[in-house]
Amino acid sequence: MEMRPAPPDWLIQYGLNRTNVDAVHTGDCWAAAKSGRCSPASRQQALDALRQQVPPCIHCRPDTVLGVLDWEPRSSRGGH
Repeated sequence: MEMRPAPPDWLIQYGLNRTNVDAVHTGDCWAAAKSGRCSPASRQQALDALRQQVPPCIHCRPDTVLGVLDWEPRSSRGGH
């Protein structure tokens, strides 16, 4: 029986060009696995990305898991 490594706790999803950061996910998010554009991240990297306004995945809600409650979607910033 082959043992697989444990999945990472957090994932950063990159855009199609592999330079833009598109989203933050929990390590077991089905949407992240489906995208194929994610890299493992530490808790601190996930927090830093969320604080830099990288959107959290709407399916796994890493912002809620990490306790980042003041996240505001990019589309609603400004013009208030």
